[in-house]
Amino acid sequence: MSDREADVARLLALAGQEITESVMPQLTGDARYRIRLVINALKLAGASIADAGELGRLRLAQLRSVMPTESTLDLDALEARLQTSLRAGDLDADEALYQALVIIAEARELLVK
Repeated sequence: MSDREADVARLLALAGQEITESVMPQLTGDARYRIRLVINALKLAGASIADAGELGRLRLAQLRSVMPTESTLDLDALEARLQTSLRAGDLDADEALYQALVIIAEARELLVK
């Protein structure tokens, strides 16, 4: 997770904590239920940010394993290089690429569940 992502996740957690400690005790009934939904949404958003950072690191590691000569590239540049290679047919029937994409897809599926 980047520093910026960590800051956003931390702010969401602080907002949820403030609402829980300061606002929730003053509410009853439907208003309390609705604010609980907001708190849960903040928690989910924070977790998604953290998970997205983990997925990015996994994608980078998997793609670097397929294209080790490109190990100095960041994720965006590596994905652009991969797309170029795919369009040129350089990686047709590449088993290592297939396995890397399966791992990435499975991780992404867990993220959205």
